[in-house]
Amino acid sequence: MEFKFDKERLEKLQKLKEEGVEPYGSRFDVELHSIDIKENFEKLDGKDTKVAGRIMAKRDHGKIKFIDLQDEKGSIQIYFSEKYADEKTAKIAEELDTGDIIGVTGTVIKTKTNEISVNAKNITLLSKALLPMPSRWFGLEDTEKRYRKRYLDFTINRESLEKIKKGSIMLSKIREIMEKKKYTEVIIPILQPIPGGANAKPFITHYNSLDRDFYLKIASELYLKRLLVGGFERVFDISKNFRNEGVDTRHNPEFIMMEAYQAYGDLSTMLELTEEIVKESIYAANKTYKVKFGEKMIDLSKFQINTMEEMVKDNLGVSNEEEIIKRGKQIDSKVSSYGEAVNAVFEANVSDNIIDPVFVTKFPIEVSPLAKKTEDDPRFVYRFELYIAGMEIANAFSELNDPIDQISRFEEEARRKNRGIDETQEFDMDFIEAMGYGMPPAGGVGIGIDRLQMIGTDSKSIKEVIPFPQLRTFEEQ
Repeated sequence: MEFKFDKERLEKLQKLKEEGVEPYGSRFDVELHSIDIKENFEKLDGKDTKVAGRIMAKRDHGKIKFIDLQDEKGSIQIYFSEKYADEKTAKIAEELDTGDIIGVTGTVIKTKTNEISVNAKNITLLSKALLPMPSRWFGLEDTEKRYRKRYLDFTINRESLEKIKKGSIMLSKIREIMEKKKYTEVIIPILQPIPGGANAKPFITHYNSLDRDFYLKIASELYLKRLLVGGFERVFDISKNFRNEGVDTRHNPEFIMMEAYQAYGDLSTMLELTEEIVKESIYAANKTYKVKFGEKMIDLSKFQINTMEEMVKDNLGVSNEEEIIKRGKQIDSKVSSYGEAVNAVFEANVSDNIIDPVFVTKFPIEVSPLAKKTEDDPRFVYRFELYIAGMEIANAFSELNDPIDQISRFEEEARRKNRGIDETQEFDMDFIEAMGYGMPPAGGVGIGIDRLQMIGTDSKSIKEVIPFPQLRTFEEQ
């Protein structure tokens, strides 16, 4: 297989080999990162250390060279003079290019211009770059190329790298909270015989050994509830879900979801858990409860609670149910009930305008097949969705544990399909059987980790918080 590498760099590679230099080195024991040296200069001044990283810029002044070396934590200047270096290092220094990865052994100093640097005594070539680094504008203007070549995006645009690291901090904090609350983390099957737990179009694959189709997981819910039947009281799962649907700034066909269920809990239990996870994970990454998101500031110090019905009435300026049904049908001709109308108006007129955190409660039963009915009005259920910056971040129920009621909900879904409403969930009769043995009352929640990370990293597109997002092929554009 041939690849067109840079001719001049290939010539340098050959020259280094002829001079006995291994251009693709092995282990190099890094002692300090750039930030460690800069933050502790007074203690390190005059002491030897070892640093490593990628050359981002190189300035030649005869026998003296200045190199901008970038590592994961930042960058530091390398000062090279033949006066202090050995002969092999001098040969290597002459053939270095931007993009090369090197290890440097030297002394911490300040140059005449007062810049903290490492005075190189020895340079080890760890990887010779055979392609030139793109210019700085690469990551600012060509967004599509950034996502396709994330290795370059992370190298040139440190903000992109920091967003992924912040997301990791948030994920670690979530697991810390769940461990503190004595939840057991479990692994749910990715390949499932029946896709369940959400209304979504699944990816289908074929299992050759069993000669049958399986589905990539669209949700963890029904498996986690089986664990409640089996005697687990607090369980959670953080893993990928796969939904064969559209790609946009808020959706990716594979995404990270946390689902948690607590036996003997309810919706209020999940509300408290969700608020703590959202607030503390974002605080862990930003050290503040007030974060910038685009042109807006989001205040995470206060979470509001309101019902979907009241928010719709406020939006329309009416309380008459017939009028709300009429407005709902104008939005979606398939609307045939009050609950469907409330949901249609909310999604069309209200949800996108929620900026600071709001728990939207009391959902219509038509869109909530796995939640308990409210005692005061059986048209609604104990469910909330948390909205921040116009995005749904979390979805929670007081879980349905009546198997007879569950069967009737599944049957209603079948009738909705016959009306042409797009519902793709199959009925998991093994789950009904499990419920028949008795499932304790429980609260359950699903939190979209990618969207939460969007809020915590000021990312307007979900692609920013996914290291390698799904993209259309060039031919599809």
